[in-house]
Amino acid sequence: MTQTDPTRRFLTLDEAAAMLQVSKRTLHRLIRRNEMPGLKVGAQWRIPENGFLKWVEERTAGNFSRP
Repeated sequence: MTQTDPTRRFLTLDEAAAMLQVSKRTLHRLIRRNEMPGLKVGAQWRIPENGFLKWVEERTAGNFSRP
């Protein structure tokens, strides 16, 4: 039997949408297209926080200029 990481956290679509300032519908579309990590638990979607942060980092790397 494998042990799970007790620090693993999952975001709701509401939480992730608020962080990105996009709609839940946009996130749902990204998940269904396999462009963002996500899993369905019953009737609700959850996004692994570490996967979400990695996804954001990959898309923002090099997009900000430094003073």
